[in-house]
Amino acid sequence: MRNVTSLLSAALLMLVALPSAVQAQSADLRGTVTDAQDRPVPSVNLVLERSESGERVAGTSTTADGTFRVRRLPPGTYRLVASAVGYARATRTITLEANTQRRVSLRLQSERYGLDEVIVSATRTREDLGSVASSVSVLGPQDLQSQSAVTGDLGDMLAQTVPGLAPSNGSLSNFGQTMRGRSPFVMIDGVPQNTPLRDGARSLRTASREAIERIEVVRGASALYGYGATGGAINIITREPTSELEGTTEVGVHGSGADVSESVTGRLHQSISGRERGVGFVASGSYESWGQFYDGRGNLLPQDPRGQGGLAGADEWSLFSKVEVPLASFQRLTASVNYYSFRQDLEYGREPGVYDEAPTSATSSVGTLPPEDPGTDNIVGQLRYEHEDLFGSQVSAQAYMQDFETYFGYSSFIPGGGQSFVESTKLGLRLDATTPLGWADGGQLLWGVDALRDQTAQPITDGRTFAPEMTQTSAAPFVQLRVPVGGRLTLRGGARYEALSVDVVDFTTLRPQFDTDGDGTPDRRNDVEGGTLTYDNVAFNVGAVFAVAEPVDLFASFQQGFAVSEIGRVLRGTAAESVEALNPEAKTVNSYELGARLGTQRLSATATGYYTTSELGSSYGSDFEIVRSPEHVYGVELTADLQVTDPVVVGGTFSWVKGKRDADDNGSYETPLPGNRIPPEKVTGYVEVSPLDTWTTRLQMLYSGHRDAFPNSTTYAQGSVSPYTVFDLSSRVDIGPGALSIGIENLFDNYYFPVRSQYPALNDSYTPGRGRNVTLSYEVTW
Repeated sequence: MRNVTSLLSAALLMLVALPSAVQAQSADLRGTVTDAQDRPVPSVNLVLERSESGERVAGTSTTADGTFRVRRLPPGTYRLVASAVGYARATRTITLEANTQRRVSLRLQSERYGLDEVIVSATRTREDLGSVASSVSVLGPQDLQSQSAVTGDLGDMLAQTVPGLAPSNGSLSNFGQTMRGRSPFVMIDGVPQNTPLRDGARSLRTASREAIERIEVVRGASALYGYGATGGAINIITREPTSELEGTTEVGVHGSGADVSESVTGRLHQSISGRERGVGFVASGSYESWGQFYDGRGNLLPQDPRGQGGLAGADEWSLFSKVEVPLASFQRLTASVNYYSFRQDLEYGREPGVYDEAPTSATSSVGTLPPEDPGTDNIVGQLRYEHEDLFGSQVSAQAYMQDFETYFGYSSFIPGGGQSFVESTKLGLRLDATTPLGWADGGQLLWGVDALRDQTAQPITDGRTFAPEMTQTSAAPFVQLRVPVGGRLTLRGGARYEALSVDVVDFTTLRPQFDTDGDGTPDRRNDVEGGTLTYDNVAFNVGAVFAVAEPVDLFASFQQGFAVSEIGRVLRGTAAESVEALNPEAKTVNSYELGARLGTQRLSATATGYYTTSELGSSYGSDFEIVRSPEHVYGVELTADLQVTDPVVVGGTFSWVKGKRDADDNGSYETPLPGNRIPPEKVTGYVEVSPLDTWTTRLQMLYSGHRDAFPNSTTYAQGSVSPYTVFDLSSRVDIGPGALSIGIENLFDNYYFPVRSQYPALNDSYTPGRGRNVTLSYEVTW
């Protein structure tokens, strides 16, 4: 792996972000943010705008004790805007005089995901949720805190809180964890984490939760991002510097009572954050050791439960740093580096069971050990320049790089056996500009361009090639228009033009493709001439939001998503003479959505229905080949959060999705889509109680339903899925100088088989889910 090169490149980005001087200012602003019970509210987003023009001058966030500070501001009149997940937005007009220090206090009222919550991922710019014509889920700091007390698996956290997202695999892979029946597009601060040329299915295992400030999930196809965003976009937003210097130390242990010596392991996290002379910084590091897993009957589980990588017996490392430098009153430069490593030390192998009768089991014989420990290494570096008033527009320019590798286990599926890995290096640029429309009050034009170079391959550790080296080069200009009409209606529309090429080197298939001796078995491999594949597409979107009354919005939208099929998987099994002769086609997904949102101080609820079509859908066949045919997917999603009393909150989600394809292309959609695309219905719920200001407890559940779209079938991805229910419990209480947290995953030690274990209908994938697991941690902020 090119770790050294990547680290040097990322370090260079950090050095570029440190200017020699910071423009001095002449006024300071300090303050405190509390809730209705006068308790400090951490991680509140604060924006300082000029009262006359609305131009953003500075931004910060509150520390753990609810305080903030902004230094060296020019004198003048400003509007201070405070927003946080779970609270209504608060504003205050203030006047700063030269050579003075102003103190302010803000009080936030509770509001579960109110319609004025500020998000960025749905539109690529800061907007109120109530004006967005899309379904959006947000996991804020409090949500991440309660979920991470139970599990360190980001796939589990999202499945518990996001409707439309399939249940987690509970493993290193997120293969089959679709969103609305299609693949989600995962980003870290807008940097793509997917590897679409050869999907390693590791996009949700690329960052540690300690580096995450919040996660915004846009459900449904997106015409704003491209790069395969046909199921939705998951944007992992990293931590921001705090206004005052503070540090956080956390230690913890977790394990199962089934075998304490094998399962109990620990974790350690340390971070420091603050601002000095206007320069903000965050630095954090964490280490976690994962013990062995046991099912609900106390049986040891295989470390690689389904042949695509596991979590048990792994070492997880994370390093994250960010620097923010104000260049002038309206300008800011931000540089960040995120390093993440997750590697598994294999001690136990997997003994196949009998599908739907006997589970797989762990065996002390691990078989052929791979040369490299299975797992993932990921480095993301970025440099972002922001100008709040460049010729009348707000401008953001971002340069980024990613160096990614993921190693699979030893596989006999590879001819002659072996261990393959996917390596991908990305270099990209993003330009976003928001220009106010003078002829429409509140109207704006968002325009920009994305450019990307992605080099991906799937070699084998012994030097052979499974999927050849592919280099994708793309450029995608886009425009988006927002026009308010009257006081209640907001119209949106835009287009994105995607032009890309994929250069493929000459290669020889690893698996034989031709039968030369006539015995019916291929015995000669195929020499394939490389070449260039070119694609282009215009993706459109249009939407409308209508405010029926102050707490109620209706929205409707049409969006298109564009994706190139997984070229690496197609190429590694081709019998074509050349890449250009094969020419796998891209697909366009049309998404129609209709929804309603309700947001009051105590109640928030959403109801959404959607319908998506694609003339060239893609699913996997019995030999993991890609099957192309017309398809449609449709479903319903519901969410609700209710603050029953001040200390009691209840809520939940409901997801129902169906999908069929036209297998014989006769215009009739009669064949159900396979299980790796369509999960059963999913219901989640929770009760959160805060009997004291210093104590919060949450009980949550996830129910996965029944699906039998292919009765009695044992073909891959056509297995029936039986229902199951899992409960989790988390509790956090202030003790001494810090806070003690306890999380219990699978509270009642239920014995069940996850969706991912059932639908493949394979003997070696029929692995039970994880039984009861307890996590205990103590965190001190100083």
